[in-house]
Amino acid sequence: MLIMLVTELLLNIFCLSIGALASQKAFSNDLSFEEYTEQSLLWAPYRPNCYFGLRPRNVDETPFQLGIMWFDNSRTDGVTRLRHFVDQGDHLNKYGWDVYDPRLGGRETIIDDDNNLNLTIYFTKSHNGQNWAVRLHGEPIDANRDTTASIILYMNQNGENSNSRLVNMGSKSSKSMKFHGVSTELGEYEISVKRNSGKLFKDRALSSMEIVPGCDASKTSHLSMNVPDDSVWKAKDVFQTLLADSVKSILETQPEDVHTSLIPSVFTVRNIYGLPPGNFHFLQNTFDNSDPKGFELDVVYNKVKASERISSSEDVSNLISYTLAEVTARFNRNFQFSFQDEEHRKFAMETLSNLLGGIGYFHGKQLVDRTTELDEDTFREVPFTHPQEEGPLSLFTSVPSRAAFPRGFYWDEGFHLLQIMDYDFDLAVEICLSWFELIEDGGWVAREVILGEEARSRVPGRFAVQNPHIANPPTLLLAFSEMLGRAIEQANQGSMNRFGEEDATAGNNQLENNSELLITYAQKIYPKLLKHYNWFKTSQQSSLDDYLDILEEDGILDKVYVNETYRWRGRTVTHCLPSGMDDYPRAQPPDDSELDVDALAWVGIMTRSMRQIAHILGLEKDEQMYSDIESRIVENLDVIHWSEEDGYYCDVTVGGEWDDQRSFSCHAGYVSILPFALKLMPKDSPKLDQIVSLLSDSNKLFSDYGILSLSRDDEYFGKDENYWRGPVWMNINYLVLDALKFYYPEVVSKDKKVPSDAKKLYQALKQNLIDTVFDNWEKTGYCYEQFNPKTGKGQGIEHFTGWTALIVNVMGHA
Repeated sequence: MLIMLVTELLLNIFCLSIGALASQKAFSNDLSFEEYTEQSLLWAPYRPNCYFGLRPRNVDETPFQLGIMWFDNSRTDGVTRLRHFVDQGDHLNKYGWDVYDPRLGGRETIIDDDNNLNLTIYFTKSHNGQNWAVRLHGEPIDANRDTTASIILYMNQNGENSNSRLVNMGSKSSKSMKFHGVSTELGEYEISVKRNSGKLFKDRALSSMEIVPGCDASKTSHLSMNVPDDSVWKAKDVFQTLLADSVKSILETQPEDVHTSLIPSVFTVRNIYGLPPGNFHFLQNTFDNSDPKGFELDVVYNKVKASERISSSEDVSNLISYTLAEVTARFNRNFQFSFQDEEHRKFAMETLSNLLGGIGYFHGKQLVDRTTELDEDTFREVPFTHPQEEGPLSLFTSVPSRAAFPRGFYWDEGFHLLQIMDYDFDLAVEICLSWFELIEDGGWVAREVILGEEARSRVPGRFAVQNPHIANPPTLLLAFSEMLGRAIEQANQGSMNRFGEEDATAGNNQLENNSELLITYAQKIYPKLLKHYNWFKTSQQSSLDDYLDILEEDGILDKVYVNETYRWRGRTVTHCLPSGMDDYPRAQPPDDSELDVDALAWVGIMTRSMRQIAHILGLEKDEQMYSDIESRIVENLDVIHWSEEDGYYCDVTVGGEWDDQRSFSCHAGYVSILPFALKLMPKDSPKLDQIVSLLSDSNKLFSDYGILSLSRDDEYFGKDENYWRGPVWMNINYLVLDALKFYYPEVVSKDKKVPSDAKKLYQALKQNLIDTVFDNWEKTGYCYEQFNPKTGKGQGIEHFTGWTALIVNVMGHA
């Protein structure tokens, strides 16, 4: 009997999946690429700074927004543990996406011991992407603890100066509420909030749970009011203020101590000031947290004229089942692991899901100081004290960490895209294009893109203002270069994927497989990229006019291309923030004659990417121009920056305190291996083996946890801030592995008869990185920003599933 039931269940799920898959294929095939992209990516939790915050993409004037908060309101101090924005200080046992894809949805797990709550949030969409549902399932961690689970939903229909609105339509049942909304951009829609299971808190020994009118924990509390569009993100502050005023009023009017069982009612929001109804809504449900089965709450959005409605809790359940199964299937198709144990697969799925779950859509103004000049005499840090709001602008991007860095980072995003393109190539291109749209007419794009008050509220003041003199490593061009290279390779291979199989994922890899589409996009962005390229070269270019005699005395003047030398503008005595490797040792004292090897290497990457775009567009003259520049950069790397004595690349100073000679500033580490990691060294370079030797040296850079950012024998190793002075970072380690495969194809050979130092390094490094990140995840549940060079313990920001998520690529490829 049991076998029959299981068989029937599997058959039903199979039929559901086949039907849903057919629906999705029809969805993608019946629409143009642009329409499919817009609809499949319209809705998602695009407010990554929230534990769960929903808004649409590319809807800027009248978006609908939703957020979730919770706390234990049975405690008088419970409101101090009200959760809303992701915060390491909350000390949750766990939070994050187990399974997630922005086109489909997923499942987020939150374990909050302080509030005795195990909360699972499901997000799913109709197959045409128009409608969505959020399901909250909560259970007590310990049903014997006397706690409540007070869940607060807030919703707002933006458009305070338009005809947009969101109105409570009431309900025939105490377990559900309905709302009617109108957005000038989204159209007409309906929202239903339904309690599927779970009991609201009630002490049956009391005749009533109402302590004052409107404060009754045994009923859903609803408050409607108007909140300015640009203040919706302050929902927690608004709620706490209203609650504090309400509690104060209750305590002032109560003749005696409040009964313990009425405390949850005291901490229930009410319309204490008689505010007129508006587009902003609080819904508070306080669940009895003594039932091990917990509670379940559905929020469902349907367009009024939608062709596919989500009409019941069964519909939500079916869509959730399909979503989880389809995301898993896509994950399995795109990553082929050499191991089979379930824990590693779970780790990889969670890590990818949390990178994708950090994708957000931001719209608003940014702060820019175009007045303050950098100090290039004493190299002191100059505060940007003349900020002006500019915009509004929009950005579709992933973020390094929802807890610490919920905003766009130019330097990080290119690495994020290196992973995302392996899962959903078209999504990676869409994000890339969004960044490219920010390039100004002068070619600048901000190092950190902080749009609007909500994003700005999570940024330390000294980093909130951007300056157009400062660059960052152009990793977006690195990612785009990889995209173009893959598309060119794919065109040569026909319909085979990167594993040599028939491509089953073409639905989300249309740009990779369709050269005409890719050409259209390349044509669109080429003018902007050209401006950006020229700005980067011009703004970071060095001037050697005063130092030509030094180069001549050094015997290299006739070999140096003086117009292809670069240094980072905005470095200080102790830091070079523009380089991305903040405290990595540089020449001391700093001087305007400094030449930075990594700045030159990144210009090389930009040039290579521009050459590839020109090739795809058939711009033969431009392609030849970029090819010539790239050759000159490669030659300069060897002629100017290679230290024969040290056997690796170094920063150089050609003036200043050393006036009469070229001086190397050599610090073995990430900067000195970057030309190798970025694949700028010629394949036949005799210097390659020296780099491999440096990387393999356990007295210098090699460790059981990954390649160290700075050599153990460097005088600055582990000193001062110790950010890039030894710790292991995944982004550069990933580039090293990729470069080893590029220069030494035998590293992935299964033939044990092909030994080489490079192969030994590749295999040991790959395993060490996997073990390091996995072991930390297994112990703590989190990925980390960096790893201790001596112990491998994760450090810095926890739940850093930005570029650390590249470990999934490392695990999933040969």
